[in-house]
Amino acid sequence: MIEPLYPRSRISRRSILRGAAAIATLPLLPRLARAADWPTRQVTLVVPFTSGGTTDMLARLIAARLSEHYGQSFVIDNRSGESGNIAASYVAKVPADGYTFIIGTPGIHATNRLVYRTMGYDPATDFTPVIVIARVPNLLSVTKSLPVTSVADLISYARQRPRELFYGVSALGSTGHLSTELFKTMTGVEITAVPYKGSAPMLRDLAEGRVHLTIDNLPASKPLLEAGEIRPLAVTTAKRWPPLSHLPTIAEAGVPGYETASWFTVGAPRGTPTEIVTSLNTTVAAFLGSDSGTVKLREIGAEPGGGSPQDMQRHVEAEIARWEKVAKTAGIAPL
Repeated sequence: MIEPLYPRSRISRRSILRGAAAIATLPLLPRLARAADWPTRQVTLVVPFTSGGTTDMLARLIAARLSEHYGQSFVIDNRSGESGNIAASYVAKVPADGYTFIIGTPGIHATNRLVYRTMGYDPATDFTPVIVIARVPNLLSVTKSLPVTSVADLISYARQRPRELFYGVSALGSTGHLSTELFKTMTGVEITAVPYKGSAPMLRDLAEGRVHLTIDNLPASKPLLEAGEIRPLAVTTAKRWPPLSHLPTIAEAGVPGYETASWFTVGAPRGTPTEIVTSLNTTVAAFLGSDSGTVKLREIGAEPGGGSPQDMQRHVEAEIARWEKVAKTAGIAPL
C-alpha cells in the first residue's frame, strides 16, 4: 500500500473556524498597516478658492503644522470656481486613501445647495467629517469713496439710490452672499450682487472702488482694514468681536435681530480609513487648543474650532437648518 505523502491528521471544527476567522481578517491587514504608517508621502489639502482669502489662510496654517508633526509635506491645491463646487466635486471623486482632503466652507457643506441646482457632488454622502478648524465673523465694509460712516448712513444712502450700489461677494452661496441678501431683506435696500472667484480679487476691487460694499470674512478683510484701504462699519455676529470691539454689530447699529457668521472645516472623501481620520483630527485639535495655535488664528481674525468628527457633523446639520431659514427669509432659490 502506498502511504500518503502527508499523513492524515485529525482537524477539529474549532481549528477550522479559527483558520477561517484568520483568513477573513487578511484583507484588513494591509489597510490597517497603511493607516498606522500614514502618511508615507505628500498629502494635499484642496482649497476651494484662490490664495489670499480666509479659506486659504487657514489651510496654510494647518498645513504648516501638519507637515511639522508628521514629517511629510502637506501642500495646498487652490481649485477655485463655482463657489467651491469644482474643488468639492474633485475631492469627492479621488481615492479615499488619506492623501487628499478638502478645506470645507459653509458653501460646500450647507449653502451652495440653496443657490445651485446641480453641484457635482452630494455634501451629505460624499465626505467624511474630520474637524471644525475655526469660526469667524463677517465684516460689513465699504469703499472709502462712499460717503457713509455707519450702518444707518449706508441704509439711508442706499434707499435713496435703489439699484445704484453694487456689493461684492467672494462666491455665490457663501455666507457673505447670503448675509448680504439677509441684510437687503431686513433693511429694504436694493443693491446688486457682483460675484467673484474668491475674497482676494473682490476685496481689491472694493478698495479701488469698483464695487461699493461687501460682507465678507474678517480674516480676508483684515489686511485691507489695517492698511486703511477700506472702511469697516460693523460685524455680523450677535456680539462685538473682541479684537475689533470699537465696531458695533449690525444688530445694534440699526438692524435688530441680524446675526450671521462663518466657519471652516477639514473634510475627507467618504471611505477614508477611520484610523487616518482619527489621527488627523487629534493632531489638528491639539494645534487648535494650543497657545501657539490660538494666537496664530486670532492674529488673522479667527476663533479656533476643535471637537470630534461627530461634533463637526452635528455642527454642519445645525448650520444647514439655520441657513435654510435665512434663504427662505431672503427669498433665495437655486439657479
